Amino acid sequence: MATILLVEDHAALRKALRRQLEADGYRVVEAADGNEAIHCWRMHAPDVIITDFQLPHLNGREVIQVVSAQQPALPIILMSGGIDEQLRVCILHQYPSVRYLAKDVVSTQLCSFVRDALM
Repeated sequence: MATILLVEDHAALRKALRRQLEADGYRVVEAADGNEAIHCWRMHAPDVIITDFQLPHLNGREVIQVVSAQQPALPIILMSGGIDEQLRVCILHQYPSVRYLAKDVVSTQLCSFVRDALM
């Protein structure tokens, strides 16, 4: 069973996404901010990280930087409700293991993105 680290600061959305992922058969570890995400990544060695861009303490890009420095091939799904196009392209170019998922389609596309990331 694959382990997913889900990083989202809005508790209701995090809970809904966790239920969706668990229903698809994944083990889910949750973090509510960037610092907690780094701690959970080190403790649980997830197979995939799903992170929001806007987070307290460390934002999604900073989480990606820390993780990618030690595990550049670890699949990461970056979620955002709105991120500057130029910044998004820069992140995706700089970190090839990162895929972007807009929050307005996360409920319908998340499990597909996770399955693709695990292949």
